Amino acid sequence: MKSFMIRYDQSAQFENVVLMENVSSCEYFLLDDNEKRPVLEGIDLLVRKGEAWGITGRSSYEIKLLLEIMANIRPYEKGRCVLIERGMLRRKRLILKHVFYICTSEMPYNNMSVLEFLVFAMKKLSGNTVELQHQLFEFIIDIGLGYLSLTLNKVLTKEERAVVTLIAAAYSDSAMIVFNFPDYDFNDVLVDAISKIALFAREKGKSLILGTKNSRLIEKACSHTAVIADGKIIFKGDVREFCVKYDNIAVVIRDKNLEYLQDMLLPLLAGHKLTIKDGSLLISTEDSRPDSPAYIFSKISEAGIFPEYMHINPKTVSNALEEIFARYDLQKQLL
Repeated sequence: MKSFMIRYDQSAQFENVVLMENVSSCEYFLLDDNEKRPVLEGIDLLVRKGEAWGITGRSSYEIKLLLEIMANIRPYEKGRCVLIERGMLRRKRLILKHVFYICTSEMPYNNMSVLEFLVFAMKKLSGNTVELQHQLFEFIIDIGLGYLSLTLNKVLTKEERAVVTLIAAAYSDSAMIVFNFPDYDFNDVLVDAISKIALFAREKGKSLILGTKNSRLIEKACSHTAVIADGKIIFKGDVREFCVKYDNIAVVIRDKNLEYLQDMLLPLLAGHKLTIKDGSLLISTEDSRPDSPAYIFSKISEAGIFPEYMHINPKTVSNALEEIFARYDLQKQLL
């Protein structure tokens, strides 16, 4: 499926870009008892103008399907979906004029360089091609991809080509950009570039929806996130709020004798969870009390224990996702 770039009325006044109420998909999973359940069920989501949402979860299929319904690429079985304050027919599939939908890296032409393609894609938006080329060249440099500007698209990775298409979307007249790549592996350079493109798009009043399983991409590029599990949204809201609520790691310790430290600290920190992971000792709390790190530091120093390195955990999307899925699985077992 090709990506699309179509204009919308810039004079239109709207605040809500996506409104989904109790939306369920037409696609179903067949369960062990021969019953079936919708792949997506009871989805409620509100995306406002100028927000950047990272839609994530364990299943790439569920993420992709939600973004396809959101962009009106796929029909939905029941519920209500409104884009730019305009209702969508449940069964009718069409690309809406205010949506730039990207689900493939095949849009950039192979025989063009990155800069040539972007100028070609954007030339209708400006009468001065030379000025447009200069503006795009400076933008590519500013987002850290200057080394790709004169490279032919055919030698780029699929991830690089997807980001080039996202640049075209950010410069387009579309009010809503859907970037549907939960299976793509964006490296740190591309994550940083996407975050800068997202900021540029939001400053122009656009809304960006990213389908991704890359925690750092959500952290860097998104203002909001929604987490899907078994076809339902189990969290939706501000990214920072998500990290604070679910990343309960308070302190991180690095030392060559982590197991010894763990044994020493366990009786001192009752009510805390101590886990060794990736060469660090992680000290977690039952909640995210702001005084927890200070309490932990004081208990360790009072006991005369001095690890080689100890710092406050900065709260990450990766840790928050691990915790929310652990709680979700536990809740399922108890039902």
